[in-house]
Amino acid sequence: MLSHCPHCRKELHLTEAQQEKVQKALNALAEGKTLKLGCPLCKQPIYLRRDGTAEESGVMGNVLYAEHAGSEDRPVERMVEVVKKAPQPLKPPPTAPKPPDVAWLAAGEYQAQEVVKNVPLVMILMAAGPARTTVAEAFSTLGYQPEFPESSGAAMERMRFVHFAAVVFHVGFEGGDLKKSTFHRHMCELPMATRRSLYYVLVGPTFHTLYDLEALSCSANLVVNDHEVTQMPTILKKGLRDYQDLFGPYLEALEANGKKK
Repeated sequence: MLSHCPHCRKELHLTEAQQEKVQKALNALAEGKTLKLGCPLCKQPIYLRRDGTAEESGVMGNVLYAEHAGSEDRPVERMVEVVKKAPQPLKPPPTAPKPPDVAWLAAGEYQAQEVVKNVPLVMILMAAGPARTTVAEAFSTLGYQPEFPESSGAAMERMRFVHFAAVVFHVGFEGGDLKKSTFHRHMCELPMATRRSLYYVLVGPTFHTLYDLEALSCSANLVVNDHEVTQMPTILKKGLRDYQDLFGPYLEALEANGKKK
């Protein structure tokens, strides 16, 4: 039985019960396996062969591990698991990326891909048809890029990750009752930091086009009656101009004081 640590050379004081436990573990070892003990003095691992002699190499594979409790009196407490001692196969190195294609050098020209940045987005929640097309074209003419979500749920999910400069919502998109509309409630509950930079347009059969008081009562920026949708290009220009005149100075003051629009 090992009596001294092969690392710090100090004597190991094992009780008879501890010696019996270690010997029992050694007897249970199969050929080619080792028992790992932790020296309670220098904390270095000690590897024992089946015959009780110490393994010279400190680098081992998977072994049987006998864990000590951290005290000099009780260096060995429990046996954990026996696994095969076998060298691990080396993984092949990753394949290097292919060199770039430089055939374009022969032409002597290089064109960088054009990237469109800061294009304002407008989300339009209206049933497909001439009215939606007219609304989309009105915004496109002013430089907006339209998106058409299939449902209110898809629209709200999209708004979690993408900033929209404008949203158009037809009351009939969710059945016609604005008070029961999930999407309209979502718009009304947006944080002010998000809501004040978003132009919200409501479209429906009962609205009075360009009626600011009605829009305000509905937490919107613009209301449009179905019958006037054909005049959306003119209505939108007027509405955006009024919005800019009313809120432009306020938003500029916020930005000047370090707050986001």
